[in-house]
Amino acid sequence: MINKIISRLLSILDKRSRAFIILSGLVLIVFIWYLDYITSPELSFLIFYLIPIVLVSWYAGRVPGFFISGISALAWSAADVLTIHEYTQIFAAFWNAIVKFSVFSAVSYFVSALRKSIDYEKELNRRLEQSIDELEFTNKELEAFNYSVSHDLRTPLIVIEGFSRRLLKKEPDKLDADCIDKLKIIETNSQKMLSLVEKLLAFSRSGRQKINLSYIDMSELLSSVVKAMTPVISAGTQFKVNPLPPAYGDEILVRQVFYNLLSNAIKFSSRREDIIIEIGARIGGDENIYYVKDNGIGFDMRQAGKLFDAFHRLHRTEEFEGTGLGLAIVQRIIDRHGGRVWAESSIDEGAVFNFTLPNKG
Repeated sequence: MINKIISRLLSILDKRSRAFIILSGLVLIVFIWYLDYITSPELSFLIFYLIPIVLVSWYAGRVPGFFISGISALAWSAADVLTIHEYTQIFAAFWNAIVKFSVFSAVSYFVSALRKSIDYEKELNRRLEQSIDELEFTNKELEAFNYSVSHDLRTPLIVIEGFSRRLLKKEPDKLDADCIDKLKIIETNSQKMLSLVEKLLAFSRSGRQKINLSYIDMSELLSSVVKAMTPVISAGTQFKVNPLPPAYGDEILVRQVFYNLLSNAIKFSSRREDIIIEIGARIGGDENIYYVKDNGIGFDMRQAGKLFDAFHRLHRTEEFEGTGLGLAIVQRIIDRHGGRVWAESSIDEGAVFNFTLPNKG
């Protein structure tokens, strides 16, 4: 009820404002006509007649603009006739009024169309901003839900995995072969679920975590990452590290980028007798381009567009384990730094993963 009353009042005020604008335009035309009458033919009043036409067309709309255009054309022609300008015949004055009305109407149409276009653009921008706000709110809600669910799933999974391991370790004599096999399946799948939950938490944190920007010694950072990965690096793995220029970013998040890319390179090169991983960089303007290159199985470049999608895998789980979140986390981190990430590869010829980071604050 209250909304209807408010809408009605706004409608009345809008109509009154339009009427006031039209009335003001008529008063202005009368004033201009009087000046035209007492000064003609010394001055040309075209520009003055256009003032009320433009104002009314802009603020009141196209139809009132046409009405004011007609009044202006008649007033200007009347001033010419009354002051015995160059039109000594009524027909000439009548024809002149038609021409003036056509010109004024064209101006009115253009002005009202321009105002309508501007209003439409403002409305589109408003809707776009509203959609962006709604999308951001939805994303925050989804990330909060993802974080909450992932966090709450960890405890029961840890309990299940822990009890399975204890039963297998402490009481193997009391269990038959079938029970032992089932417990091993429970333990294995619990570990996989825990790994997935950890990756989900990392994916959620990569979008929620506050970025602390500073200059990063990339060579030192890479060395610490490789050292931390020593337990999962096989004896046949060779690292070729080229000079890495410093970057400007969040050290913790960039460390995660290197860790994920190196883990990826090691995993998909594991079938090679000699695993060769090369890390390097080149400077390009205000950003540095870093790369991680491997001699693994590679992938079809036709699928490169889906490579960084969450949960998307190019290989079956039976071939290579994984959750499909590692590269998605990399892209989210680099996006938050204002950089780019892309991959280049051929089947069975290795892959190169590139990412950019700013080199100045």
